[in-house]
Amino acid sequence: MKGLFGMRIRCNILFVYALFFSLNVFGQDLRIVNTKDLIEISEKYGLDSVLILTKGRPIFYIDKTTTEQLVKQIKHNKPSYNIEEFLVDYTLCMKKTNLSEVLHEYFNRKKDEIKDYNSNDYYGSLPHISQNSLFALIENPSKQTDSLLLEYYELWNEKSTYYVQDYEKGLKEKYGREKEKLMSPYEDCHYNCYILQRFLKEMKSQFHNQKKLKYHQKRMAYYLRDGFGIGKEVDCSQYALKNNIYKTIKLTKSYNSIGDIDFDKEVELEKLFHRYNDSDCWKFLIFNEKKGYLDLGCQYAPLAGHGVFYWLELKNDNLIIHELYTWVS
Repeated sequence: MKGLFGMRIRCNILFVYALFFSLNVFGQDLRIVNTKDLIEISEKYGLDSVLILTKGRPIFYIDKTTTEQLVKQIKHNKPSYNIEEFLVDYTLCMKKTNLSEVLHEYFNRKKDEIKDYNSNDYYGSLPHISQNSLFALIENPSKQTDSLLLEYYELWNEKSTYYVQDYEKGLKEKYGREKEKLMSPYEDCHYNCYILQRFLKEMKSQFHNQKKLKYHQKRMAYYLRDGFGIGKEVDCSQYALKNNIYKTIKLTKSYNSIGDIDFDKEVELEKLFHRYNDSDCWKFLIFNEKKGYLDLGCQYAPLAGHGVFYWLELKNDNLIIHELYTWVS
């Protein structure tokens, strides 16, 4: 999924970075966020600000109340990549069955953006519809879900007609980059039409049309024309607590919440942070009372980095650290 942010969103991103670097509470440059503060941030600076700050740190596992409050704010914010990802991940990972109205309202508003999509804004292409988003919709259907998908289909089908002439020029073009630029928007429109027909078929909707499915399949990018599987691309399992306790740290005293821990005075925690003290590294903690996430990582170059993601549980004077996953690039 690709998208560009407007001026308001860019300002919010700048705010998020300013907020992130202002949360230097401890000597080890550990940034700490209490999930209960996210509502105030969202109301003041917009929902995107919060979702950029918490990206990759699914707060719906550690703070149900705050998550539900953020979901209620969706209808007051312009559709965006971050909002859609948050809503869809929450729906699919938590297997929510009471979000059909929220999903329909959001995607009903988003469809109005299709007519304004310009390939020049997307590096010569057009956005592909997220399969995750479509799964969230059809697994939490309202009475209007298949009608909504049909509306999306008709809008993308109409949009494809705007690019027919460019596509035909592209068929004759020899220079690869220019050829792709001319052909991609038309092919992208047909990809979206095709995938929408596939999901209408999944729903056993009366609006599915097999002839239209075949028609669009022949007009997608050549490497997609033999067909492809559909499936969810979100991996909720990496955040599941299994038998994955990394270590239990005996703290110097009991704390009421993770946010109360005096990290400067806890020697074992200092050892945990030691590998991540370089200027190219980060240490980010987001918590709700006695549970939270600790995100540690370093990125020295686009393909040179490493990190680890922990789930934290505070029980009296014990901090139980679960290793959810590690990564290397």
